Amino acid sequence: MKAGYPWIELSSRKIVDCRIFSVSLSERQSTSGKKGSFFSIDALDWAGVIPVVETALGRSFVMIRQFRHGTKQLSVEFPGGIVEPGEDPAVAIARELLEETGYKPEMIVPLGSLSPNPAFMTNSFHAFVAEGCVLERPQKLDMQEEIEVMLVPEKEAMDLIGGEDMGHALMTASLFLYARYRSKLD
Repeated sequence: MKAGYPWIELSSRKIVDCRIFSVSLSERQSTSGKKGSFFSIDALDWAGVIPVVETALGRSFVMIRQFRHGTKQLSVEFPGGIVEPGEDPAVAIARELLEETGYKPEMIVPLGSLSPNPAFMTNSFHAFVAEGCVLERPQKLDMQEEIEVMLVPEKEAMDLIGGEDMGHALMTASLFLYARYRSKLD
């Protein structure tokens, strides 16, 4: 028998609902007979996009700065948001990009899908690049959003990774996928 074979779900119940995610408790048994109680965070999928604008100085990214309540700090990020049930992630990210920044892409390219933390989270994160972005209209923010839009040169964005304002792990993962995408074009 190999380790890692799926564990059998004996029972599962939602123990708390926090609007944007819920927490479940599952009793499971491995194929070797080990039993345990496991918690999981159930959330909708997320999507993020690296919007590219061609400028006289080269490629720049449309980035956003917003306050994050978890860290209680401002965070420099790429636009993104929740993928609604039944919604295609590419459609979700085009909607979020336009709402948060006012930019519309010529083309959206999938970069990859990741599990934010497979140890206890059930959702996926879908990363995209949006090529040929142009400013189409003003932002249309949700009632609880305050977002500053900024154009950041590609190299400068790469240099921001891990800095005080850019510690969001999913943004770093997106930039890794973007670098792989760009290397295939060169």
